[in-house]
Amino acid sequence: MGWKELRPIQVDAIRIVLTTDRPVVISAETAAGKTEAAFLPVLSRISSEPTGSVRAMYVGPLRALINDQFRRVEDLCNYLDMPVCRWHGDVGGSNKNRLLSTPGGILLITPESLESLFVNRSSQLLGLLGGLRFVVIDELHAFLGSERGLHLQSLLARLRHGPTAGRPPFRTLALSATLGDLSAAREFLDRDDPQAVTVIESPPEGKELRFRLHAYLAGAQQGEAGRGDTSDQAEVAPMRLLAEDIVEHCRERTNLVFTNSKGDLEIYADLCREIVDRERLPVQFLVHHGSLSKEIREDTEVELKSGRPCTVLCSSTLELGIDIGDVRMVGQVGPPWSAVSFKQRLGRSGRRDGQPRVGRLYVVCRDPGSEGSLLDRLHLELVQSIAVTELLLTGWVEPLGPALCDLSTLTHQIISVIAETGGLRAAGLHERLCRSGPFRAIEPPVFASLLRALGEKDVVEQTPEGDLILGLLGERIRAERDFYAAFQNPAEFAVLHGQQAIGTLPLRFVPNVGEHLILAGRRWKITLVELERAEIHVSPAAGRKRPLFLGGPGEVHNRIRQHMREVLTAQTEYAYLCPTAAGLLACARAAAHESGVTIRPLLRLATRSALWFTWIGTRAQRTLLAQLARLNVEACDRGVAIEIAASLGDCWEIIAQLMACEADALVTAAHVQPKERRKYDSLLPPGLLDRGIAADLLDVPAAHEACRVALAAGRDGFGCAPSRAEAGDDGATGARAAGGDGSGSDADDGHAT
Repeated sequence: MGWKELRPIQVDAIRIVLTTDRPVVISAETAAGKTEAAFLPVLSRISSEPTGSVRAMYVGPLRALINDQFRRVEDLCNYLDMPVCRWHGDVGGSNKNRLLSTPGGILLITPESLESLFVNRSSQLLGLLGGLRFVVIDELHAFLGSERGLHLQSLLARLRHGPTAGRPPFRTLALSATLGDLSAAREFLDRDDPQAVTVIESPPEGKELRFRLHAYLAGAQQGEAGRGDTSDQAEVAPMRLLAEDIVEHCRERTNLVFTNSKGDLEIYADLCREIVDRERLPVQFLVHHGSLSKEIREDTEVELKSGRPCTVLCSSTLELGIDIGDVRMVGQVGPPWSAVSFKQRLGRSGRRDGQPRVGRLYVVCRDPGSEGSLLDRLHLELVQSIAVTELLLTGWVEPLGPALCDLSTLTHQIISVIAETGGLRAAGLHERLCRSGPFRAIEPPVFASLLRALGEKDVVEQTPEGDLILGLLGERIRAERDFYAAFQNPAEFAVLHGQQAIGTLPLRFVPNVGEHLILAGRRWKITLVELERAEIHVSPAAGRKRPLFLGGPGEVHNRIRQHMREVLTAQTEYAYLCPTAAGLLACARAAAHESGVTIRPLLRLATRSALWFTWIGTRAQRTLLAQLARLNVEACDRGVAIEIAASLGDCWEIIAQLMACEADALVTAAHVQPKERRKYDSLLPPGLLDRGIAADLLDVPAAHEACRVALAAGRDGFGCAPSRAEAGDDGATGARAAGGDGSGSDADDGHAT
């Protein structure tokens, strides 16, 4: 294959896989040769027994990634006469039947397709996977701490105690480019003995990083002549400036530009194409996200691999390790919500030896004007972008939390196991899924309560002999087309131009006939909406309107919010800021200093309204809001702050009450809304839902610490805690600092604006 030498992680992996029987995690940067590091020794181990059963199974999170890895593994197996097969929804039945009739070699599969095998091919699993020797999990970080990860762990546990039972246990190898917490990776592979897992880490490559942060001021006068368009709406004008910079930065070679929402992605793709057409530039802009048709996504992937220069505006669908060729620059529009995701995205550029990584971060800030709120004047999206960048430059990424208490995914697996076996006793079900499986946090009384709740809904029923079988609702759920996924797929309409599939839109946001739409980077007009067929028919048009999609901003870690406060208090000059960004940061620091929000937790907005600057992450903020609801205090989330409908003096008393209240996560969870967040939550009673919320969505210690810090600041004089009489004055300083009603950056249709 033209290789002159093996890379260090490949040498280490070959030695460890061939000389030990331990599970292995291979952690290295993008394009470090992790796939070959796993498969060279795996293929060597199974080369003498290629048939009779699948010998090695590769599990990937995306079909596109499986298709990409199929070609790489097939190239290696061509020398061994080793069969290689893909199994997912886009693979034809003839290929699947061929594998079932003569199983052997390598199987590449998604967790959802493996689930389908358990449910629909249970009688063939022994012949198909009975001699399995290795399981290779790619992009491990995409599974950690998620429903899909818990689902995959359950499937592997069922495989270990089912078709492969009584034979030498298969070994698990996991590959990942970004791991902030190796202990979580070890536990994923071996919960009984995490220290038995061998970790092979590649030292940092020491690649040069060329990075720039660009900022734009919405509502400001457009600078250079010709750069703005006064006919545009106020929202689109700064986006046009940003798009012009993207076009300028992406004139050469291949680039990826990520956005935080699909709606923004579509608008920027349209704006970039408009600029290219107007200036007749030889630049191609394409789109890639999960709501586009398979054909459009695959066409984009083919173009990326062709070697011809193009720029793709994309969502997280291109964040993972599909080989997309030589990417010169990676852009990110909007503040990164996590360091681990931002690191993964930046790692898509500079894959070749000797090439630098090139990254650009684009942030639109709101012009607060003379009457703008304090939250607007702090330019928090810019500050968050700087905070994530600085943390990433120190090597920090988010650690993972404790194991999920996910009763929705457990419900999914209960239905699956009963469908696989035809029925079994409750004790046997608990043994498979909890004692031997990943749901060990679910104690027997809770498991029994879950079964009773499912029985009341007719999801399961018990025979006179004591076996659990599927009830009428359980049978209907199992027969649903999307049953094999443990996560929720929202109801969607297909968008069609003639017979060509363009993509999908959520049922909740279906536009009316005659309205305009941007999808796949093109402008369309709605000509027909067929409710019964769930189809929207479109034709090309000149009008432009941002499409709406489900979803919202990601969770922000406590450390990012804390570092945002440090960015505002520091005097550090960041060399990667453009002049506009540097100026806006200076304004934000001046506003922070004037108002004292980095040391003074409470600011008065009006007679009966105040801002509590908590500087804590999403989970801890959610915890405080629930605890305030428990006290019947009206409050709303403002990101780094909570707006409380109370006087300043009352706010101090409220914080003291929070500090004195019993810090019980389960009690707090009862006040979190909405309750139903996962696929099968609607089947569960509030008490069981609260258990999952308490374990997975709250951070009681961090919330308690925020109360302690606030009260300590008040005692030390920094909080300026007034008496009740003082709280009734005109609060001139606080009102001027707040500069208005205190309303901050809100969500528009669930996306960060």
